Amino acid sequence: MKNEKISRFLHESGLLYQIEKPSRYIGDEYNAVKKNWDNIALKHLLVFPDVYDIGMSHLGLKILYELINKEDDLLAERSFLPWQDLMDVMIENDVPVFSLETFRAAREFDIIGFTLQYELSYPGMIKYLTLAKIPIYSNERKEEDPLIIAGGPCVYNPEPVAPFVDAFLIGDGEEAIIEISTVLKDAKQLSRRDKLLKLSQIQGIYVPYFYEVDESGRVVPKKTYVELVPKTIKKRVAPLLKEYVPLKQLVPFMQPVHDRAVVEVLRGCTRGCRFCHAGMVYRPIRERSKDEIAESVHQLIENTGYEEISLLSLSTLDHSQIGEITDSIMPELQKNKISLSVPSSRVDKFGIEIAEKIASVRKTGLTIAPEAGTQSMRDRINKNVEMQNLTETIDVAKSKGWKRVKLYFMAGLPYETDEDLAGIAEVVKEVKKLGMRKISASVSGFIPKAHTPFQYARQNSVDELHEKIKKLSFLKKFCQFEFHKPSISFIEGVLSRGDRTLAPVIAAVAEQGGYLEAWKDKFSFKRWLEVFEAFDINPEDYTRARDFDEIFPWDHIDSGIRKEFLIEEYKKTEKEELTQDCRTGSCSLCGVCFDNEEAAEMIKNQK
Repeated sequence: MKNEKISRFLHESGLLYQIEKPSRYIGDEYNAVKKNWDNIALKHLLVFPDVYDIGMSHLGLKILYELINKEDDLLAERSFLPWQDLMDVMIENDVPVFSLETFRAAREFDIIGFTLQYELSYPGMIKYLTLAKIPIYSNERKEEDPLIIAGGPCVYNPEPVAPFVDAFLIGDGEEAIIEISTVLKDAKQLSRRDKLLKLSQIQGIYVPYFYEVDESGRVVPKKTYVELVPKTIKKRVAPLLKEYVPLKQLVPFMQPVHDRAVVEVLRGCTRGCRFCHAGMVYRPIRERSKDEIAESVHQLIENTGYEEISLLSLSTLDHSQIGEITDSIMPELQKNKISLSVPSSRVDKFGIEIAEKIASVRKTGLTIAPEAGTQSMRDRINKNVEMQNLTETIDVAKSKGWKRVKLYFMAGLPYETDEDLAGIAEVVKEVKKLGMRKISASVSGFIPKAHTPFQYARQNSVDELHEKIKKLSFLKKFCQFEFHKPSISFIEGVLSRGDRTLAPVIAAVAEQGGYLEAWKDKFSFKRWLEVFEAFDINPEDYTRARDFDEIFPWDHIDSGIRKEFLIEEYKKTEKEELTQDCRTGSCSLCGVCFDNEEAAEMIKNQK
């Protein structure tokens, strides 16, 4: 279907008056980029396999959109999954999914790039391909079909969706996306296979077509490609250059989940929480300078008109210049009545001092993540926070006018006891005693992730997590209590440590209507269980504990972290041993800052 017909279908049929949130589909937002297709050598479609409200909150999409569109001969447009109301009408009228910039059908693009931010978006990717009329399995696609590329944190274990994707980008995309574009521009006349072979030579690119699973379960190059493709895929690490900051961020007509301009101030984290996937795979830590951040904030105010600016990272208050940064930008923000958001809070007096400084425009609720209820469990997970830190932080915050606090915890962590679980309630009670007017406590089931020390751990069953909810439910008397749905956590855990066997399961779930699985009211645990049964798969095979010498489906992906380090860290969990932050203590020899030979030499010298 031509783009003119898609546009008429939306704008002239009166359809937009009949569906929920029509501004999800009309495009033309402030700072949107439209280019003349006749002058473009390579056309990218950036797809977030969820609805517009979620996808437009994602910084990675904004970075790639601006970087690609800076190039004269490249083009990037956006697309998202439609909500059910529009989807039904699209299917009835044989209308494919389309881009928001020019209303072109997805299959008109050279590359479709999916962001896989969370595992439950996998069926959404399959549904999108179906709606685009593109074969969902890569080996069924024809020469004229777009290349399907996926990136994001989930692709550090790409295997559950490997049969659907032509190429994965492991790691940072800022430099790699231009390299990918350059290779594909030069390879226009080559076959699909040869294009993919050339892509496989780029660091960070994994092309599943050239690999197979051997008898031991290891993913290895096929015999005919063993000399042509890398044995392991080393992740990409990009510097935080100022030209990578998206300064003309799109301004939606509707309110997305995060309605603000964003500046990434820091990438990576060295605190070493053993459960944290992002804290491991985004190493090494990289900072932007105070002056660069201040200039970016100024330009974003000029270019977007947002009323809130967010300084984003895994742990923003760990930036070595955070005090100077806030001093530098607050006068302009105060003058323009723009609030500042720092999404990660530090549990100490310094964190409150910074929070007080940024709350001069608007005092929001305080967010703190103790993660566990007892000191022994916080030591096991390497969360270097003591109860005294927490109570002092809350006390200082209350004295400075804060009235609301949200606490985040996990249940089902390795070696957890009933005492650890009861400790969550004790923390909430203690905060209540300090006089906070409104307290909310959010508890989620622990999910072991690939490339973390806890990749070896067992995940609690759905029934076990429900029992823990019962034990904590009395907290509703003291605070607003929320427990993440155990069945959702369970499926996330299955997918996070899954293998290629799960691909047909994901496809079947999507086919049976499960395409917005991250939404509580759309998720169906019954549907997942029925599909597992149909394929004779026991999902608990994927949530079990793992041996240290076990071969993992993701062993061919090199996150930069030594496997020996992950094993050592898991062993420390049992002994309640801490590993210090390498920015303030000695090097922990995780491996990300040097290659394996250097690591071996350093370990030898240390011993």
